[in-house]
Amino acid sequence: MSGGFIHHLQSALQDNRQAVCAVDWSASGGEPVALTYGELEHRALNLAAELQRRFPSPAHGDHVVLGIATRNSSDWLVADLACLFAGITALPLPLAFSQAQAEHLAERCDGFVVDAAGQRTLAQRWKLNFPESRLRHISEPVIEQPLLHTPDGDEDWICKIIHTSGTTSRPKGVQLSTQAVGAVLASLRQRMPADAHRRYLSLVPLSLLLEQVTAAYLPLLAGGTVHFLPPNEALLGEPGASPQRLVEWILQVQPTALTVPPVMVNRFLEQMDEGGEQGERLARYLQSGAHITCGGAAVSIDVLRGLEERGIAVYQGYGLSENASVVSMNTFEQQRLGSVGKPLPHVQVRIGADQTIEVKSSSLFSGYSGTDPSACSMSADGWMDTGDLGMLDDDGYLYVHGRKKNVICLPNGRNVSPEQVELEYRKYPGVNDAAVFFDEHHGLVALLCVESAPARDELVAWSARRFSDIERPSRLWLLTQDDPLIEQLYTVTGRPKRADIATVFSTLQGIASNDHACFSL
Repeated sequence: MSGGFIHHLQSALQDNRQAVCAVDWSASGGEPVALTYGELEHRALNLAAELQRRFPSPAHGDHVVLGIATRNSSDWLVADLACLFAGITALPLPLAFSQAQAEHLAERCDGFVVDAAGQRTLAQRWKLNFPESRLRHISEPVIEQPLLHTPDGDEDWICKIIHTSGTTSRPKGVQLSTQAVGAVLASLRQRMPADAHRRYLSLVPLSLLLEQVTAAYLPLLAGGTVHFLPPNEALLGEPGASPQRLVEWILQVQPTALTVPPVMVNRFLEQMDEGGEQGERLARYLQSGAHITCGGAAVSIDVLRGLEERGIAVYQGYGLSENASVVSMNTFEQQRLGSVGKPLPHVQVRIGADQTIEVKSSSLFSGYSGTDPSACSMSADGWMDTGDLGMLDDDGYLYVHGRKKNVICLPNGRNVSPEQVELEYRKYPGVNDAAVFFDEHHGLVALLCVESAPARDELVAWSARRFSDIERPSRLWLLTQDDPLIEQLYTVTGRPKRADIATVFSTLQGIASNDHACFSL
């Protein structure tokens, strides 16, 4: 497939014209709206022709760059494919970004494709008021017209700029070529069951590259159908997201494939342990052969074993945008619990002298569009230092131990990997996420994002059993899932902003508030 993945997408649209490619579920509970492959092709090609005419020349670089500001829906598919077919670089905008981050993104966009939610976000949340000439409302009908030109199938061009959340208000943009995206898609289709993506449920914002790969391209290439949640249903990584509500959607849609973060895998096991009718329904569904992959953070091996004992396989993987998403993954044929699997066929992995994971592949990115302290470095011979700590076992399975820059050096000279402590806390019932950091006055502190406030005595006793004196936090800070601080302290990918968390914690000390419960262990 390689760089020809756009041609393969076009072929899939033509080969499956009458089949349904996308289903948009209604917020009112009414009938979902279906879009066929033929309708998607018609809308995308005519929108592509219009965009070529409206944005004939780029303000920066070799290609026009258009921001896609839409919620997860079939409209997103139309906008993204239109950019691919027109030879336009797409920059998917995370609608949960801050105003400062969005301002930085807007500087690089020649225009924007928006839906109602995207337009509100631009104007109200981000305070970015653009003239209508720079906006294309996806709801407007398309006009029948031919493309002015078709991208050369052999040309390797920057088709996407993926903005990671970054550590500053000026996030880095990962520039990806058609060759890079195509290489990952080819390897994934080689490793995964051919019919896995015949029905997919999108639970994560499509501004994330992995979701684009798993919820858009893999289902389309397989002739499958992707289901999109109603606009009022918060996605994972968005404020107000409820793992329990998403389990209910999973049971309703019955997808044949899912890619989820650890919070959902943990919820699967909790739900089945609780029993009841829904727990039994979930067990039957997960045991039916649905292909479940998990990434974004470490998954507890105890949870994976608990699911395996019930006949449920979860395939953990590892990746980063700089490698066009996936680096390695477990599969049905090659599964080792605790690992993130073997590298994809087109990827080489080695462990550097400081135990960092280094990657070399045909899907590496083509540089950054901005700068950021968390940027990956490249060696002269083409190896990328990911900044992640890990190891390879004798059979070639990769293990990830956390971020090198996150290791906490305690005053007593001992080192603590926060990711390992966080992994344990995520096992506690009702804990959706955890972030461990060091405070000058209180020592090691754990922020726990919880569904509701747990019984303190039980949590204290559990912590005493689980951790050594070195790694046990001296203080716990609890935030419920509806607390507005969560949006401030976590990135759109659901990763903790560690520096911000430590700063806010320090500021809140001495402020009496039931909303920010904090107690000693």
